[in-house]
Amino acid sequence: MRRAPSMGPPPPPPRFRRRLLAVMLLTGLIPLVLLGALAQGVLERVLSVSIAPVEAVLDGVSADLERRGLSQDALDDARLNLAQAELARRALVRRVPAFIAVLGLVSGVVLAVAALLLGRVLMRPVGTLIDGMWAYSRGDLSVRLAVPEPPRDELQFLLGQFNRMGQELLGQRERLKAAEQIAAWQDVARALAHELKNPLTAMKLSLARLSRQDDSAPPDPTRLADAVALLQEEVDLLMRMTQSFSTFARLPAPRFQDVGLRALLAEVCALYAGTSPVPVELEPGPEVQLRADPDGLRRLFGNLVKNAAEASGPDTPPVRVALLSEDDGAVHVTVNDGGRGVPEVLEGAVLTRGLFSTKPGGSGLGLPIAQKIVHEHGGTLRLEPGASGGTRALVALPRVPPTSQVTS
Repeated sequence: MRRAPSMGPPPPPPRFRRRLLAVMLLTGLIPLVLLGALAQGVLERVLSVSIAPVEAVLDGVSADLERRGLSQDALDDARLNLAQAELARRALVRRVPAFIAVLGLVSGVVLAVAALLLGRVLMRPVGTLIDGMWAYSRGDLSVRLAVPEPPRDELQFLLGQFNRMGQELLGQRERLKAAEQIAAWQDVARALAHELKNPLTAMKLSLARLSRQDDSAPPDPTRLADAVALLQEEVDLLMRMTQSFSTFARLPAPRFQDVGLRALLAEVCALYAGTSPVPVELEPGPEVQLRADPDGLRRLFGNLVKNAAEASGPDTPPVRVALLSEDDGAVHVTVNDGGRGVPEVLEGAVLTRGLFSTKPGGSGLGLPIAQKIVHEHGGTLRLEPGASGGTRALVALPRVPPTSQVTS
């Protein structure tokens, strides 16, 4: 069981942690501010009591003691204590707002730290889940997230369900792969039965003609030569089919390297220009670099240019090849011809269903081979009717093939 990679996916935006921080600060500071304001109001009301009436009483007592000739030491001590209390009251009135502000600031810092720690704790399983989703998005369904059994909270339960989902997807992928392989073999079997039926029927008729020859009559050299020639032609057709399938099965694994695509297309166009009934033109433009298998690309674009040239007649427009570099990071190559064209858009699995060609001597494996090479490069192949007739073949290739496609 593979573990989710710790690096790779881009970090998620910290919006959740910011919202958590804001919520905790608001829910913690608003009550604190209200209580602080209430406490300050109560303290100010309590501390706003004036000592003037007490001083007036002390002045009356002092005058009475002076008339009687008694000592005023105790009264002086009371005045001193009262003055100290008034100073303390005034100092407390000045410091209460500052104290409440400092208390609010300290509380805000404590709440912020608590929010950050809580956000980190909550985001740790979320980050693990993001790593797993990143691996799944790249097609690696073998990744399993680390989660204790049994889960201790809802987030750990979510991680466990994610692992179960990955296991189920992996099983479904294997079942789908097996079903696709069975379907592919069924398609091949149907196509083989259809294509082998024609030459075998012709061979059977030729043998029947030979077997019906009258033994009493002299042999007909012309009839015998025609039957043998027909048998030889059909045997050659079967041999070409066998050789084409053998070549398709032995296509080498791609070896990726830096390739100048325009120079490669120029080689392909020059190769087929001599045998094409119409000119094969590569539209001018800058060189485009990509990482690809040069041999595979030569085979891919050679098949497309060859098909375009064979579909063209002497009076049709030239075969035009164009190289474009789009803003989506992909490289697009178009091959346009002026032949009869395709009736509708062909792409994906449709390109591999008809394995045989209606052209004399054709094996019909050109498009399946091209589709296989494009797939190995992580690109797409599309055939569509041209704007002015004919067929337009569009190949889109990434500048760097997907990691899962690269082999060395």
